[in-house]
Amino acid sequence: MASSRRPLVQFKAGRCVREGSTNKVVPDSTKGLVYMEEEEGLMHFYWKNRTSNSVEDDLILFPGDAELKMVPECTTGRVVVLQFKSSSQKLFFWLQDASTSKDQTILQQVNALINQGQDDPGQYMDEDISME
Repeated sequence: MASSRRPLVQFKAGRCVREGSTNKVVPDSTKGLVYMEEEEGLMHFYWKNRTSNSVEDDLILFPGDAELKMVPECTTGRVVVLQFKSSSQKLFFWLQDASTSKDQTILQQVNALINQGQDDPGQYMDEDISME
């Protein structure tokens, strides 16, 4: 369950769903928020419905097991994929902030948090990108 402490990183993002059995993903129109917190030594990746204010996804990410990256094939919006290295699981999100100015910072901060213990996550933590 998500706690009341301040997230390590957060950004507005909706979920994308696979269209049938194709490789095409389409955005779910629900307003969402992705955020990460460390709880009892484990890194949690949350997706919260901003309309109902309920956490719908709570994933535990192990160091180096996933990567958040842009989907260059998407030309109609800004889609990112959380791709797991230990499985074929991929979760797609569309960035809901109108500005693109923080996109690269979001990717860097999320990946630094995922890789805590492998790299120095502090190298990307200088800028606060909380978007509410």
